[in-house]
Amino acid sequence: MRRRQRDKESGATAIEFVVFTPLLFLLMFGSVQIGLALFARHVAVSAAQEGAREARETAVSTTTNWQTASTSAATNWVTQLLGTMVQGTPTAQPLEPVPLGNAYPEVGVSVQFDVVSVVPGWTFSVSSSSVGPVECFYQTDGHCNGY
Repeated sequence: MRRRQRDKESGATAIEFVVFTPLLFLLMFGSVQIGLALFARHVAVSAAQEGAREARETAVSTTTNWQTASTSAATNWVTQLLGTMVQGTPTAQPLEPVPLGNAYPEVGVSVQFDVVSVVPGWTFSVSSSSVGPVECFYQTDGHCNGY
């Protein structure tokens, strides 16, 4: 009697292994992919802040083009921190300042890039932007000297 029952369960372990292994792999790779996406989001935020900092410092300079300096700073930040985990080339766009004549002009940068995928079929596009006031000496009426 015992032998017949053992024969009925023969191969059950192999079938359970075949059924649950893909689910286990999906869970493992999915958690790695989500961690990578969260890290990439953090890098995007910090790269936008770095680009905006560069834009705020160089916006009043007559010798430096703030758009080029800020986008270069932001893309360099992404490539230094993520390296080959970025799919393609990261893009950074300068955010246009408040029109001349307005008080307290602000400049900034928007960063966008795609993260490589560990799980086939999943794609993550990450973007962030940061804006801040131009760093200069302001007059009493709120206008920036030299801007």
